[in-house]
Amino acid sequence: MIDRELDSILKCVEKPARYTGGEVNIVRKDPDSVDVRMGFAFPDTYEIGMSYMGMQILYNILNKNERIYCERLFAPADDMEALMREKGRKLYTLETFTPADELDIIGFTLQYEMAFTNVLNMLDLSGLPVRREDRAKAAREGAHMPLVIAGGPCAFNPEPLADFVDVFLIGDGEELLEKICEVYADAKADCGADGASLRDTFLKKIAGFDGVYIPEFYEVEYFKDGDDGVPGTIKSFRRLADFVPERVTRAVVRDIDRIEFPTHNIVPFIDTVHDRSVVETFRGCTRGCRFCQAGMIYRPVRERKPETIKKLAMEQLANTGHEELSLLSLSTSDYSQFEDLATELMGLCKAQNVALSLPSLRLDSFSFKVLDEIQGYRKSGLTFAPEAGTQRLRDIINKNITGDDIYGAVRQAVELGWEHIKLYFMIGLPGETYEDLDGIADIARSIMDINYKIRGRKGGRFRVTVSVSNFVPKAHTPFQWEAQDRPEDFIEKHNYLSSKLRIKGVTFNYHETVTSNLEAVFARGDRRTGRILEEAWKSGCRFDAWTEHFKPELWEKAFDICAEEFGFADGKAFEAFYNYRKRSEDEILPWDIINSFIDRQYLLDEKHRAEKAETTPDCRLGCNLCGVNEYTECFV
Repeated sequence: MIDRELDSILKCVEKPARYTGGEVNIVRKDPDSVDVRMGFAFPDTYEIGMSYMGMQILYNILNKNERIYCERLFAPADDMEALMREKGRKLYTLETFTPADELDIIGFTLQYEMAFTNVLNMLDLSGLPVRREDRAKAAREGAHMPLVIAGGPCAFNPEPLADFVDVFLIGDGEELLEKICEVYADAKADCGADGASLRDTFLKKIAGFDGVYIPEFYEVEYFKDGDDGVPGTIKSFRRLADFVPERVTRAVVRDIDRIEFPTHNIVPFIDTVHDRSVVETFRGCTRGCRFCQAGMIYRPVRERKPETIKKLAMEQLANTGHEELSLLSLSTSDYSQFEDLATELMGLCKAQNVALSLPSLRLDSFSFKVLDEIQGYRKSGLTFAPEAGTQRLRDIINKNITGDDIYGAVRQAVELGWEHIKLYFMIGLPGETYEDLDGIADIARSIMDINYKIRGRKGGRFRVTVSVSNFVPKAHTPFQWEAQDRPEDFIEKHNYLSSKLRIKGVTFNYHETVTSNLEAVFARGDRRTGRILEEAWKSGCRFDAWTEHFKPELWEKAFDICAEEFGFADGKAFEAFYNYRKRSEDEILPWDIINSFIDRQYLLDEKHRAEKAETTPDCRLGCNLCGVNEYTECFV
């Protein structure tokens, strides 16, 4: 309930509806009637968090369980945080306005490394110690301490947050998270008010579950000067208890068609990043792009039946009033029955005057037919992601498209009336040369030429937007051993492309360099990087993914402060250790504690094929023996 003080605070902040709850389809329960109360915490603002379908999925599943009440927590914007701290108000749930430190479990979703400082900040705003060991000590001394858990793609390298999170959930969360909450409820019933006993009992009960990594049960040792190994690299992971596994196997939902999917989604009062109904068609990807973490860690492909998708879509639209429907997957048109599904959905949406959005399409003839019918005469921009400017580099990264594919699709687009083509590339990829950068400009220029040849002077309004992101090596991919470009290299390449792309009708955008290098530190960091994170947060860093909030000078200072503690000459040497060196193929990597189902040897084989610019075919054309079949059936 909004009290008088909170009411006065909300009158002084931008977008107060971020903090009021009460939306359409919110779940209301009597907190005294449940056994476990969990706060699902999204470490960014409400508008971004409410656009994340994973929150809606898990919120729906947990709240259908009578023993569990799942509520929501978001990171308050600067104005709200300042007033909360001034008034001594703790972070609270939107369902019941309960202070977060009174919950049983706080669960963070980790979607992006640059949100890590917000995790610490939200714990602090909750009145909780940010460090795991401090919360454990407080629990042993009789204080109520919620268990802090975390999942999501960034949890596949849990080590940078290992000193702050009690339990990591690795892999699919639909079955695992509900099971975790039920075990907590049972432990709570057995242990009563004894917080220390509850914590110990709970952790021991879940320690052997697939997908559960508990950092306090593992110790990391590093090579030092004089050891027979590279100083600073990991010497060993050591179990501190015999009831935990040597490696944690990820959790996997084997049949997503039978898993609960929300149809009564919460409808916000304010605009969010994605304000529409969303249905997941399938999970996983078969294409094998060597830079793509999602394509590795979400294997195998698992599809929903078309009748299930249509039923979920229609129910969701009816229960939310949304005027747009979008299909969710890593590559929408790779769905095995895509043509029939898209045709039926177009008809159903048209009958209800609902817009249909089909992202991540393979731009073949059928997709163009679909897009032409959906967008009609009001054609928005069309997106292509060649990723690299030359065929050689596309072969290195296993992006199995050719120049003919790109230009053939552009010709169809121009002939059908599209006037804006968006192109996405990465720079800093392994094996890249300046000829590959020239290739980016060549593609943009060739597309402008295609438009002129087809439409002549009538095509004068035609535009091409070239957007470039910086390559960040990710864990569990064939490029996990690669060095990242230094900041000065990225800047030089941005400047070079800026000069090459001075083409009439072409707009050039590029990603911030310093944030890319910082993202890479935490994408492949070990436990020591947690100290940098903590130091940066203490100095005032938060919302680091937002350009207007990012403070590079504070991060630089944090590296300098922590460098000596871990035997590095200075902050730049500390950063260079994580980003600008190639890992040896026999090096123990911080995320090796996690078994993602993908064989290390498969990743090495893919790395070696990349070095020879050899491609690997799509998994749908035949099994490439990545290792997934050893753990679960591969549905391709």
